[in-house]
Amino acid sequence: MRSGKRTRLLVPALAVSLGVTAVAGAAAATTNGAATTAKPPPGSACGQTIDLPPRRSLGIGGAPLAIGDSVLYDAAQPMSAYGFHVNAMVCRTMAQGIAWLAAHERALPVLVVVALGTNGGASSGEIEQLLSVLGPHRFLALVTPHHGTDPSTPALMRAFADRYPDRIELLDWDRLSASHPEWFAPDGIHLGGGAGIGAFAHLLASSLLGPVSPSAPVAPSTQSTTIQPASPKPAKPPTARKPRTPPKPARRPQRSGTADRPLQPPIDAAATALGVAEAVCLSLAQGT
Repeated sequence: MRSGKRTRLLVPALAVSLGVTAVAGAAAATTNGAATTAKPPPGSACGQTIDLPPRRSLGIGGAPLAIGDSVLYDAAQPMSAYGFHVNAMVCRTMAQGIAWLAAHERALPVLVVVALGTNGGASSGEIEQLLSVLGPHRFLALVTPHHGTDPSTPALMRAFADRYPDRIELLDWDRLSASHPEWFAPDGIHLGGGAGIGAFAHLLASSLLGPVSPSAPVAPSTQSTTIQPASPKPAKPPTARKPRTPPKPARRPQRSGTADRPLQPPIDAAATALGVAEAVCLSLAQGT
């Protein structure tokens, strides 16, 4: 009897205890979420994702990838127009981005632009993970967040870019945009209007297309950037060769008594023969 009464007393107590714990946990989660995740822009919700294929071919194999959070989400269309595959998710953290990259590791292109760190910042270990997932044969373009939840993240990314200059290209959005409040929405984090979207997209595109002016129009040129093979040079007509002069026949060695060059008797021998003939004629005339 006592045992059953004790059980009836413990069940309500346990329920109250669990209820208090659940409320405390929910409050803690809400607090942590507020501390580590930037408030999504109006009209969007955490987890909302956009995945756009490139709208132009750059003629260099697989399209470069840009992965990011809600800041990239706003610039997804112009990035696609530049030739990037874009994957952006509202409230995405660095850890979530690394998990996505690891799940698609085999299909990753040579150039990967990572625009994360606004939500919860980034740690040294996470950036090391990024480099590990990408491997030594891919290039990481790292975008510094502006007014993210962890103000130390931009400096950390700059330090890693200095440490790995052959593997990381720093796209310092934090410094570039610091003197341009007109590029932002009222929260100072998300992009505000065409000027901010254009500046952000141009910075990210510079990782592949070279430095560009943030004040340039957002829409890229319609001229294709596909690399065309070099036109073959016209073959030169064969140069007329001068007729070769036949070689002079080699001179035959001089041989005595030949028909082509008979020997001439020496002058003294001819004179001797003439003298003998005169003597013979003279003796015949004298009758001797």
